Amino acid sequence: MTLISKIHDYKFPKENKKISDYITEIRQRIQQHPISDLVDDEAHQYVDLVMEGGGVLGIALVGYTYALEQAGIRFLNIAGTSAGAINAMLLVALGQSHETKSISLLNTLGAMQISEFVDGGLLAKALVKNIQQQDNFWVAMLPKIIGLGLIGKFSKTQLGINSGSAFEQWLEDNIGKNVNTLSLLKKLKNKENLLKIRENSDRKTLEQDKKRLEQDFKQNELAIIAADVTTESKIIFPRMATLYWDKPLEIHPLHYVRASMSIPLFFKPHVIENLPIGKEECWEKLTGFKGKAPKTAYLVDGGIVSNFPIDVFHQREFIPLCPTFGVKLGVDRQQAKNIDSISSYLSTLFDSARHTADYSFLHQNDDYQHLITYINTAESDEYKFHWLDFNMDDHKKAALFALGVKAAHNFIIEKQNAYQQNDLDNNPDPIKTGFNWSAYKKIREDFKITLTDKEKVKLQEIKQCSIQSLL
Repeated sequence: MTLISKIHDYKFPKENKKISDYITEIRQRIQQHPISDLVDDEAHQYVDLVMEGGGVLGIALVGYTYALEQAGIRFLNIAGTSAGAINAMLLVALGQSHETKSISLLNTLGAMQISEFVDGGLLAKALVKNIQQQDNFWVAMLPKIIGLGLIGKFSKTQLGINSGSAFEQWLEDNIGKNVNTLSLLKKLKNKENLLKIRENSDRKTLEQDKKRLEQDFKQNELAIIAADVTTESKIIFPRMATLYWDKPLEIHPLHYVRASMSIPLFFKPHVIENLPIGKEECWEKLTGFKGKAPKTAYLVDGGIVSNFPIDVFHQREFIPLCPTFGVKLGVDRQQAKNIDSISSYLSTLFDSARHTADYSFLHQNDDYQHLITYINTAESDEYKFHWLDFNMDDHKKAALFALGVKAAHNFIIEKQNAYQQNDLDNNPDPIKTGFNWSAYKKIREDFKITLTDKEKVKLQEIKQCSIQSLL
């Protein structure tokens, strides 16, 4: 059986339901209880989408987006880091927002040989297996790390045990060799008169909202997060592509994802040379970097600065016309980490670095907790999943995909994650049974602010430095 047939035939062990059963229930629910005020003539409901990074666990993200799209939900602005960036890029590259892409995405997943992405040779493959199995650092891992160092994997020209070339080739094969940033941005344009505000949306600022719809919803945005370690900057592609290339519209978009998924030392960093000169003002406006622009930039996994970039489409001056759905790979901070070895210590250091900024944003903007789906990859009774399991077989892939489907179903229909329950119990208008769009809009009324003139000027200056200014 192929992976796709395993997914279609998959039955959830406890519920004795198939994936199609869950999708049918989501479709029926959102028809009765809409989850957005933006729709089209075919009754699709639109949301923004933000996806977390998480190595090969990103297969669950495909299950999540597949379930929502098959149920009648479409995606406008799309963001992601690392594995989330891969899924985001494919969702954009495979068609425009109103088109069905989940079948093509499923076919892409079925043909993907993730074991080939570990392209650093036998020592690299063996080390990845040791990390996955949590083998003894001193006995199993250290000799291999030394061996990789002796063959130049950590030299200035490498700085990683895997080249990433196999991944680049796979991505080019799946989004097209002749694609460039301009053609990708064209796919982000909404079909003229595609979107409309849903009837009976109960919006208090309907006339203002109609003007916003006409002005601000002609072009969607793709946001791929990478980290520029040369300037210590959080980079959003393609928005900030003008900092790195003289002709960014001609650049193949695989560069954005290649940067975002470059796990430090696991993959070579994505190195960009001969950066444009005279861009110092834009560097400061877009990133806050005030020095002379570098000639060469080293970009790595965006997860080290923002693994879950839920803030990237953040706006406080309006009650949104559609929600920003975020999807995370795991349930966060339910218990303190146990540090009992050098490997667990390094793991907790890495997790703290890549999560803290996002945790701080969510802590300060707790209304976003109502928008997040948590795919608990530890809840499977069948398998234990690891983010570096590049040798995962099709049975495990199907089960991981199904967890994404189940998480989408639970978020829309059943209940919020226990992570949020204490907050919801204290809320005067809690959202306890599935996602409640009407209740969320009421919550957002309390957070609405008016931008100052200075803030408006700053936003305009940022826009003038971004790639949107070239369109």
